[in-house]
Amino acid sequence: MLLCSCDRLVAGYPSREVLRGCSLEVREGETVGVSGENGSGKSTLVRCLLGFHRPRGGTIFIHPSVGYCPQERYLHTRLTVEEHLRLTLTIQARNRTPDIGFFQALVERLRLSSSLTARIGHLSSGTYQKVKLATALLHMPMLTVLDEPTDGFDWTTYLAFWDIMGELKARGHAALIISHLLYDRQRFDRIYELKGGVCETLS
Repeated sequence: MLLCSCDRLVAGYPSREVLRGCSLEVREGETVGVSGENGSGKSTLVRCLLGFHRPRGGTIFIHPSVGYCPQERYLHTRLTVEEHLRLTLTIQARNRTPDIGFFQALVERLRLSSSLTARIGHLSSGTYQKVKLATALLHMPMLTVLDEPTDGFDWTTYLAFWDIMGELKARGHAALIISHLLYDRQRFDRIYELKGGVCETLS
């Protein structure tokens, strides 16, 4: 089942055109990567896919069950980690019963248990990144769009990230991972390189 796609996407800003016919697709159970140099248009592509930026041409499809982990800092700094995660879970799962077991397992595997009472504004960069990731995954979306998701992770957390993504993949969930550097390429079903405003398949 197709979960996300764009076809001949054209997008940019008044001063320059960034995407010049970009096409990609993500299907159920796939892990797809998009790499590219800084300024290649990765952020613009994500913003178009998620409806934050209107393209000038082309078509976009995205499944309604989507989670997003942006590169930017956006969490509620005055809330504790637990307050933020529980508020997010309540909002995201408003149309169905939240999976508390998955919530607890995610907190444990990302080693957030000891940080639950800490305020977001007092977190280290690595812990802040883990909370962002947990926020995107809490409601077990069919598609997760992750922009530089492992930035600041130590090795143990990096491996935990891939274990979690692998388990979701086995259930049919998919991930679109955006990064200027993609390591462990064997973990991906397909990798696109965004260059010159178009996506070229690398693997």
